[in-house]
Amino acid sequence: MELFEQFSPEEMRAINDYEMSRRIRKFLRLEAVSGTLNDLTPEQIATFDAVVSGI
Repeated sequence: MELFEQFSPEEMRAINDYEMSRRIRKFLRLEAVSGTLNDLTPEQIATFDAVVSGI
């Protein structure tokens, strides 16, 4: 909810359904990945960093 508190109600209403869905999906994806990273070994983190830096 904190993510959306930075927008006024008018700004929120101005975002179309597609864009709102896209933003929510990106946020949920980030949350899922960030939780996964906590369980990785240092070697796995290094591999992840190497792959992500190539994107």
